[in-house]
Amino acid sequence: MALYLKSKKFDLGAGKDLFVLMHTEDADDLGIKEGEVLLLGFKDVELYVKVIITDSEVEVGEVGLYEELTDEYHIPQGRKILLDIPASTKSLDAIRKKISGQRLNEAELLSIMEDIGSRRLKETEVAFFVATFFSPGFDDSEIAAMTKGMAESGEILDFKYIKDNKGLVVDKHSIGGTAGKGITPTLVPILAAAGLVVPNTSTRAITSPAGTTDILESVMPVSLTKEQVYKVVEKTGACMIWGGSLYLAPADDEIINVERSLRIQEFQKVLVSIVAKKIAMGVTFVLIDLPYGKGTKLERPDDLEFLSREFEKLFHKFGIKCVTHKRVVNGPDGNGVGPLLEMQECLKVLERDEKRSEMLEDTVVEMAAKIFENTGKAKKGMGKKFTLDLLDSGKALKKFWDIAKAQGEKKEKKSSELKVGSLKHEVKSSKSGVLKNICTREIVEVARSLGTPKIKEAGIYFNKMVGDKVQKGDTLMTLYATTKDRMEDGINAIDFDKLFEI
Repeated sequence: MALYLKSKKFDLGAGKDLFVLMHTEDADDLGIKEGEVLLLGFKDVELYVKVIITDSEVEVGEVGLYEELTDEYHIPQGRKILLDIPASTKSLDAIRKKISGQRLNEAELLSIMEDIGSRRLKETEVAFFVATFFSPGFDDSEIAAMTKGMAESGEILDFKYIKDNKGLVVDKHSIGGTAGKGITPTLVPILAAAGLVVPNTSTRAITSPAGTTDILESVMPVSLTKEQVYKVVEKTGACMIWGGSLYLAPADDEIINVERSLRIQEFQKVLVSIVAKKIAMGVTFVLIDLPYGKGTKLERPDDLEFLSREFEKLFHKFGIKCVTHKRVVNGPDGNGVGPLLEMQECLKVLERDEKRSEMLEDTVVEMAAKIFENTGKAKKGMGKKFTLDLLDSGKALKKFWDIAKAQGEKKEKKSSELKVGSLKHEVKSSKSGVLKNICTREIVEVARSLGTPKIKEAGIYFNKMVGDKVQKGDTLMTLYATTKDRMEDGINAIDFDKLFEI
């Protein structure tokens, strides 16, 4: 039995999820419980929404709509809204089939992606699907179909017409698993300063101390509409935005939410997610960063070769040229870990600061050189010089702030103006020797305990990096926090022998 309830607008946001408020009596009449999914209909709008049940916020016969619904879908106050229990979906049958070890066809996988993207499936149902990546896994044809379905679950953008780029749309993406996300915010303005079109989207942290989005939003707006993104890229040749602010591969965003709560990721899911997002962004050339080493996502050479091969093969199926960049990681990408500390490191490289991280700069320059040489912007062997010229001339720094201002930032900031947590604690070395490894997993534990990525000012600054000589009593790292409790949690999270190999 469907209900028609009168809309009541709430000038409050509920985040990315779509929620409605229903009175207890209406919920009982419909036979639903809190948290269940309903079909909402208004004119030509059909959405799957989650229900919050209340006795006080709305009257019987009313449905409360948060501003995400009223603003984005233009649902006015006081209109009749259809609410009904959704019909059973074939995607659940397909998920049950996969759990039992059977192969899924393209139609079944497209159905699953569509229902996840439209929020028709509950989080528990999505979690069951995520589990099938681990067992039984998917074959090549299933992976391709899933990638197509994930990309087509939302909008597909097109930047091939911008700046006479002859159809060349460039991007870089990392599989993650390292501490420090300063590469992308430093690399994108370098590429754009050379005239390449680089519409870059990023995510918030899943298994790292901070995601690229968490870093960028400390100095610029990152939540843009599709129309705003087109304007920014048309004006500057690039953007650096949060992918979750757009309706791009929404099935992936829903799966990421489940992964975030479980703190897990699987290689095939990483493959599908990244390729689908690049298809949705209209990318035609991509460099995939594959960091590997002790304590990262990729610790075995076999996994590294598998992912490199699979990325190139899957991107090729969708007409996208892919170049992989394999690199050994023995510590964080840059001295700073945490949103503001990592943003400081990016700006220091762009500003040519004498105290900039050489490790971060070298990594960025290597990637930029590979992209420039593989896209014809620089001759073979000349990519490094081409990149350093863009940095030393100040063109890359200018492009960074051009992008930031186009995205809505009002004021340029120097790296020295970014203020981190006022509380700090120095961690001293208990032995002498050479620092051989800083474990990424242990970095994550300490940084998260300090409050990253939610607390932008929190984090770790590594005073010593891999390869440095260390004397007993030297400061290895400095912790930053905004409260005494957070600092205490960070200190307690340190397992010295697991974190540092000296």
